[in-house]
Amino acid sequence: MVTAGAALSCSLALLAVGPAWAAEFPDLTIGRTGDTVAVVQQQLNDLGYHTPVTGHYTAATARTVRAFQARNHIAVDGIAGPITEKTLEDDLTQLYMPIKGSLGQHMLSLGDYGPAVTTLQGDLSQLGYNPGPADGVFNQQTGRAVLAFQAHAGIAVDEVVGPQTVHALMVAMGYAPSSSAAPSPSSGNPPLAPSAHKMVLGYYTQYTPQSTASQTSLSENLGSINTIAPLWYTVHADGLIGRMGYQRATVRAYAQAHHITVLPLVTNAGGNDAILTNASTRSAVVAELTQLAVQDDYQGYNIDFEGLSAQDRSGLNAFIQSLSQSLSPLGKEVTVAVIPRTSTDPYGRAYDYQFLGQYATKVVLMTYDYHDIGSAPGPVAPIGWVTNVVNYALARIPASKIVLGLAAYGYNWSSDGNTVEVHDEQAVNLAAHYGVPITWNSTYDEATFQYQAANGTTHTVWFENGYSDAFKLELAKHDHLGGVAIWRLGDEDPHLWTVIRSIWYGKQ
Repeated sequence: MVTAGAALSCSLALLAVGPAWAAEFPDLTIGRTGDTVAVVQQQLNDLGYHTPVTGHYTAATARTVRAFQARNHIAVDGIAGPITEKTLEDDLTQLYMPIKGSLGQHMLSLGDYGPAVTTLQGDLSQLGYNPGPADGVFNQQTGRAVLAFQAHAGIAVDEVVGPQTVHALMVAMGYAPSSSAAPSPSSGNPPLAPSAHKMVLGYYTQYTPQSTASQTSLSENLGSINTIAPLWYTVHADGLIGRMGYQRATVRAYAQAHHITVLPLVTNAGGNDAILTNASTRSAVVAELTQLAVQDDYQGYNIDFEGLSAQDRSGLNAFIQSLSQSLSPLGKEVTVAVIPRTSTDPYGRAYDYQFLGQYATKVVLMTYDYHDIGSAPGPVAPIGWVTNVVNYALARIPASKIVLGLAAYGYNWSSDGNTVEVHDEQAVNLAAHYGVPITWNSTYDEATFQYQAANGTTHTVWFENGYSDAFKLELAKHDHLGGVAIWRLGDEDPHLWTVIRSIWYGKQ
């Protein structure tokens, strides 16, 4: 993240050297020392590359320079010469001189060219879109990026960059505050009134006593979240219900004080199906969950049983029906998370959408992991697939009962076969660390990038963020779905809350 201090330092450095300095700029190589080296190191830091500002041109500095050169498609030699310095200066100008204020009567549109278009392209690129090279030409690729940004920002989608779009860009880039009609989620907004058709459910996890990511996200976004599903219970094969998470009483009290519905998440430990195949075990679990809901004043549960086979279908139906019949008279809800299905895939046959939709108050579609740890690299939640899953569900479940899952993570696939999960901030930091651009795939509406690690392995990252989730929110809104669910609170791109308020709640 570029700090204000770093930006000021960089600006002073540019003023000191001036544009003419590039023509006389000496080649900086390993072993050189002095203020000139320190300026280059500071410039690299200001652009998001991580290198110590020591005034000593080390091998590490050379590696960072090579990463910068590769990203900007200039000769990759690790030597900071006049061309590299000119490119540094151009990139910094784009970064720290965004479009300022209203454009008045002037509008940027298809076919325009000049410095303002260059700045526009730089801003769109930094926001995760793919406007093409910052060449100052408003071409069709730049137009598509503008359209996508306008759709996400909840403003007129017309491919014209006028005052409204400029202001939205400045807000998104952090150069201007949101309007009073759209305060930031962390500014203490009162909670939005819960609605049967406007559920925003956040999966709440606390894997260690010290972890606070979910609580922080909840407290910062009270104006947008109206339901949480804390990961608190798991059913073992013997029917015993295990307790998970920490500070359950504190979280319950906090949620109650802020009018947040609590639907504890209930999983099947180890993917076992004993509760589904044994009727007496099933009855005992239903009785205990009912007692817990009354005792701790839960509004219901979110049931997430995974690792099931097609043979478990009738057992899952029976469990959800029995739990619903036990809790519904008490005014409590049964929501169920389901593996995504389409009319053509062979997976998720344990989940009878039509039957579950009759007894569950909400059905959460886990529309993510299209590609995952066990697959080849690819998008986590491609919009075409998500649309197909929603259409399959709509044919079997009332729209008001469907909740669309939103991912706040992605995966990092390595050429050596090692794949790990990354959340949004980790992905962005990885790209910055290795000096590679995050590109926008307009086919899948998801962000991706590649980099080379020090050990020679090639890494491919795909991840969801606020911009990709905006397409899912538009889909949920268009199809009048009953809600959206985020896995998990604390991992999400902060921009997600902007698009939730804009698209889902219609708050400008």
